[in-house]
Amino acid sequence: MASIVSSERSTFIPSAAQQEELEAFSRFLENAPSAANRGPAKLVSQTGEVRELPAPLYRILVEIVDALSAGRGVSVMPNEQQMTTQQAADFLAMSRPSLVKLLESGDIPFIKVGRHRRVKLSDLVAYESRLTEVRRELLDSMSQEGFASGHYFQVPTQGRSSE
Repeated sequence: MASIVSSERSTFIPSAAQQEELEAFSRFLENAPSAANRGPAKLVSQTGEVRELPAPLYRILVEIVDALSAGRGVSVMPNEQQMTTQQAADFLAMSRPSLVKLLESGDIPFIKVGRHRRVKLSDLVAYESRLTEVRRELLDSMSQEGFASGHYFQVPTQGRSSE
């Protein structure tokens, strides 16, 4: 079976001429009746063949259309795509020097191509997931400590005017 998806990144930036059509399609998706009790969305090919659209794919489609209708470009890339350190830093919304520290400390795997570091998208996503989990655990721990000490539901009095 021939693949219609490239193994490289594909970027689409809407033109001004496409903007109106994208905005109309975004409104269509936004105003569509809830899918509850109606079954999955369907996709109709140019030949008339109808296929059910899996819910995760439908959610991705909605996100893509929303971004494009807002005039933002969208990139689609395979999970194993290698990125430069600047691209990886941009993905994680941090500076390149901060990313390089994470790479050199072993927090995020990388390979070297000549003198240049390359990072897989899947490794960046895994790092984000680990970071989210650590933050969640810390917040849970802080909440439990506050509850155990009896201060969890107390409203601070500092800064309040006396009545």
